[in-house]
Amino acid sequence: MSKRKIILLPDKFKEKTGIHIVTKHRGKMSGMASLSTSCLCNEYCKKYSKDEKNICSYCYANTSLRIFPGMQRNCERNTEILTSRILSSEELPILNYSYFRFEAFGDLINETQLMNYFNICRKNKGTHFALWTKNPFIIEKVVSNGEKKPRNLQIILSSMKINQPADGSKWSFVDKVFTVYSDEYIEANNVQINCGSEPCLLCRKCYCSTKNKTINERLKIRRVKGENVA
Repeated sequence: MSKRKIILLPDKFKEKTGIHIVTKHRGKMSGMASLSTSCLCNEYCKKYSKDEKNICSYCYANTSLRIFPGMQRNCERNTEILTSRILSSEELPILNYSYFRFEAFGDLINETQLMNYFNICRKNKGTHFALWTKNPFIIEKVVSNGEKKPRNLQIILSSMKINQPADGSKWSFVDKVFTVYSDEYIEANNVQINCGSEPCLLCRKCYCSTKNKTINERLKIRRVKGENVA
């Protein structure tokens, strides 16, 4: 008699691997689920956040992780595991979600991490995934070695500078470009804001292959000196 397979829903996935999936978001991500590493453990994030011209100097994730120590510990543990080894097929979670985000609190660190994300996408073909990153060079290393981006994954190139869209045409795997604009720039240049007016779960522009290739959001938070810069 064959042994019954264990379905690794988020709670069982954490028991088996130690990796935490966030299933209770707030704000515009209410109702969504995500898997993230920690920007506090990411040397790229630390470097980017020190430049006040970068959106990273306003980092919401940086502040959130410092406010919620439990989440900080979970993301630190995720960072350790996801960047150090490739999970086996038996360890990959089964996600009962239509839409799922990678990196709500961090970014790519290395190729191992990305391969784990690719494999999770392939394990859950009925889920629409989106990955935000300012480190497309890591993805370039993986795809140049012959790995194909999963069809159910949208890669969002996150613009480094406020009011300056990144050039997504440099990367064949980039599906959309996400840029944050200041109120002054929006008014002076008539920028069309198409992110933030409704929850992500209702909007879904970032998670589906649509004609929306540019995602524009209004800058909503203020830089907190000595706190948002890692």
